[in-house]
Amino acid sequence: MNLKNIYLSFFFAALLFISSITMIGAMLISHEVKQFKIYTQGISKTKQKVTLLGLLMESELARYEGLTAQEISDITEFSIQDAIYALEPGSELDYVEAVARKVLNEAEGYLSNVYERIDVVLYFRSYTANKLILESPIDELENLSAPFDIDWCKETKSCVLAAWKNQLADRILISQPFKTTYSDSRAFNVISPVYYQGDIVGEFGEQIFLDSLTEEGKALKVDINNGNKHVVVYYPRYPWPDFAYTQTYVADNNNLIVYKYPFSKILIDFGFLFLIMFASIYGYYSKAQESKESKIQLANAISDATKDELTGLFNRKVFKEQAFKNKIKMTPFTVIAIDGDRVKRINDKYGHHVGDEVIVIIADAMKKVFRTTDYLIRTGGDEFIAILPRCSESKSLMLAKKLQFAVGENRLKTLNIDVSVSTGLATSSEHETLNDVIMRADEDLYETKRHRSDKVVSQS
Repeated sequence: MNLKNIYLSFFFAALLFISSITMIGAMLISHEVKQFKIYTQGISKTKQKVTLLGLLMESELARYEGLTAQEISDITEFSIQDAIYALEPGSELDYVEAVARKVLNEAEGYLSNVYERIDVVLYFRSYTANKLILESPIDELENLSAPFDIDWCKETKSCVLAAWKNQLADRILISQPFKTTYSDSRAFNVISPVYYQGDIVGEFGEQIFLDSLTEEGKALKVDINNGNKHVVVYYPRYPWPDFAYTQTYVADNNNLIVYKYPFSKILIDFGFLFLIMFASIYGYYSKAQESKESKIQLANAISDATKDELTGLFNRKVFKEQAFKNKIKMTPFTVIAIDGDRVKRINDKYGHHVGDEVIVIIADAMKKVFRTTDYLIRTGGDEFIAILPRCSESKSLMLAKKLQFAVGENRLKTLNIDVSVSTGLATSSEHETLNDVIMRADEDLYETKRHRSDKVVSQS
């Protein structure tokens, strides 16, 4: 396993993950903000509804004052299948309760969409004769006394009698979240008092269930801060709940609803993306490295096939390479034919290992003198060719002389072994093949050697 690939993969996966999670988080938070706004708008509408029902009932109490409960019932236009539950079963409605029932049934005439929500219960609670009047029946409330328990309602702040002085100045009270008396569901109440002749005679309220929050993995807790109540909606299953995007809503003059969406939720819920990104990037780097290594191995194999083992120069196989053919075909070039002088004599006198060293000296000198773009080839024994693309004849001649000097200044001088080379040169002309140019360079080389031999003979 390549540590470099792991580090690079981790780095780029982290960058990509941070970018992705930022965009995802922005979209999620935007969605949650909209949902919270919808939820709080629902609470605002509920507040308006129960407040208007309370004010309407106070107006109706004043309007029908003097009539009996029965007379109020006779003029009521019943529009819903309401339900009445009493602490004392069988007891009759009193005047206040009859008016409340009339208002509840006729509310659609004054307010639109009074009964539109299915996750709430609209009710009137009477304090004059202990009755509950609901917009629709709840079978579990039958013969149940707990809803009329004043101590329980004060404990949960679920009735206006639990309000402290001046808390009802805005005519709204919002209860703590509580477990309902007739089911396992949790809910909270939005309540508005009804006054008659200076006393609280009842309240209109809407009980809003919290099952949907539980299904979404959310929970509620109540914090008291400087006497004010903060109802916090949060995600209990995620760490660092306070490191969160926060929205607030002023529910009434004593309640602040705080919604916290923890950033850890985004990281945990979408953490799998990092693993996918890391695995994908690591896979890419691994494949890329394998491909690179394969290309290097292939290049090395090709190079090994075309390279002379002793000198590291090209061998004759390079002539068959397409890249070489294309280069020679497309550009003019000069060929320098090179022969090591007296190498056979050195082999015979000092041994082949010294002869090989002479060959290496010549090859090293060629590498130093010629360009990296030139083709330096050992054609066999002590014979070499240098093919110089885009190199003029004069420049090539200068390089040939430079090579002769470099070879002469070799490390075997200290052993009193003279090493030298002879060169022949030919420059390509139009429509001339490589073999033709090599043959002319060889002819020039042999001519050079013949002149030198004749010179030696004449001097002797």
